[in-house]
Amino acid sequence: MEVILLADVERVGHEGEIVKVADGYARNYLFPRRLAEKCTPAARRALEQRRRAIARRESEKREAARFLSERISGKGVTIVAHVGEGGRLHGQVTAQQIAEAIAAQIGAAVDRRDVEIPGPIREVGEYTVSARLYKDVRVEIPVHVVSEAAEPSAEGSAARTPEATGGETSSPEAAASSARDESSPA
Repeated sequence: MEVILLADVERVGHEGEIVKVADGYARNYLFPRRLAEKCTPAARRALEQRRRAIARRESEKREAARFLSERISGKGVTIVAHVGEGGRLHGQVTAQQIAEAIAAQIGAAVDRRDVEIPGPIREVGEYTVSARLYKDVRVEIPVHVVSEAAEPSAEGSAARTPEATGGETSSPEAAASSARDESSPA
C-alpha cells in the first residue's frame, strides 16, 4: 500500500515522502498514530501544497542540528565508571550514559538513540563516538572514561577537606568517615 508520511518514521521515511509499506503495518501502526495517510489523488494534491512548509521545517531542523554540532564539536565528555582489576569496567559505557554526560557537561540535548558507539567501551581510556543530530549532520565526540578513584579534581578535593570548610566536612560520607576516625582507639 502506498502512503504519505505525515511525520518522520525511523527506517521507513521522512515527512512528505510517498512510500510503499505492508497493508497491516499501515492499518495497525501508521494510521492509528497519525504518522501516515493513504495515498489518494486528493492527498497527493494536498501534499504538493504542503511541500513548502515541509521544506521550511526541514531547513530549520537542519540549521538547529548544525548549530548544535558546532556547539558540541571538539568538546569532550568524561564518564566516571566503576573499575575493577586491570582497568576493566564493571559492565560497559552505554549510549545513555554518554547522552547524559553531554547534557550535563556541555549543556546540549542528544537522544541516546542517536549516539553511535563503534564498539563496546569496557576499559578506562579515551574513545571517539559519533552522534547523528539530523539526517546528514553528524558530530564526533571524544569520550574520556575514568576510574571513580581518579575522579575527584583538585578543586573538588580541596573543598571537601576540613581546613577548606572551616573544620566541618561537606559530604555525608566524609562526615561518617571522620566520625569513625574519632571513635576508633588511637
